[in-house]
Amino acid sequence: MSVSLKSAQHEVDGLEAAIELYFEKGWTDGLPVVPPTERSVARMIEASGRAPDEVIGRYPTRRRDIRVEKVAINAVMAGCRPEYFPVVLAIIEAMCEPAFGIHTPNATTGGAAIGFVVNGPARNALDMNYRGNVFGPGNRANSTIGRAIRLTQINVMGSVAGAGNEAGERPILDRATMGQPGKYACYHLPENEEDFPSLRPLHVELGYEAVESVVTVLATGGHVQLSAHAEHGADAIVDTLAHYLVGAGKLGSRWCVLAIPPENAEHFVRDGWSKADIRQALFERSARSAAWLKEQGYSAGGGVLDPRGGPVLPGDEDRMRTLGKGPEDIHVVIAGGPAGAFIHCLTPYGGPPVSKRIRM
Repeated sequence: MSVSLKSAQHEVDGLEAAIELYFEKGWTDGLPVVPPTERSVARMIEASGRAPDEVIGRYPTRRRDIRVEKVAINAVMAGCRPEYFPVVLAIIEAMCEPAFGIHTPNATTGGAAIGFVVNGPARNALDMNYRGNVFGPGNRANSTIGRAIRLTQINVMGSVAGAGNEAGERPILDRATMGQPGKYACYHLPENEEDFPSLRPLHVELGYEAVESVVTVLATGGHVQLSAHAEHGADAIVDTLAHYLVGAGKLGSRWCVLAIPPENAEHFVRDGWSKADIRQALFERSARSAAWLKEQGYSAGGGVLDPRGGPVLPGDEDRMRTLGKGPEDIHVVIAGGPAGAFIHCLTPYGGPPVSKRIRM
């Protein structure tokens, strides 16, 4: 074996004992893991073409270096195939960019989960699912890549959950009050780039070449599922989205991700709309003044601690609250099954989305 590993090793009597050891140590997400052997971890590292001790990112608040070997162990535990590992590393690298704000989704009392959009040839090379049940279970690459990120958060970044249950050996540094199911395997969102070529894929919209494999990583508080079945046309769909997103109290958010399924994408293509048109129209039609928001009983501040309503003050008529600071903060992704006009809006929790090339 050409890879030399430095992590501690544990001798156990068979597979069942190994699985139980990981439960006892608190190294799992609450579900059984694939016990990482020296050989399986080495194969994972070899697939990345990187050295085991290479530091791919730093977590300044907790003074932790994140090394390839430690992430590889968690990728094996999650059930990843070795060829998935470059995507896992790219996601971790993006999370470690200062703009992302790694400490927020790892420590907040809110229910923050990691999400990631995959673009480019990697989607098909790894047989990722960008069609029906794209956010759900059933696809190995989607699910295990996402689970590898969560296990890395637990075991490498120190984000052990369970506030109020501090009796164990490991400190509880993930302080989520409720958490959310998206914390198990992330919001995994490969984009359907093939069926609607006029709606340019996200990575191309962000300035990458179409032939590049890119992951765009975000921290989200969850999603709002919006029905746009009765709207027959691009203009009507955007009107409905704007109306419901205002009602969801999401104005003042720094960004959002819209996952648009084929049934709605067909209307945009038929009406000659681009993603830029969608972003611009939604940004304009969802904008409301602080005065309007207060009068309707909404928060005009946009923060989690801002009260609803309140007296209308001078200047509130001109102080606008919007989805993001501009249309470019609305990220549009095409994905989902052929039937069903359910658009999902992923709401922000932390810094802006960060993109990284995948070193396949």
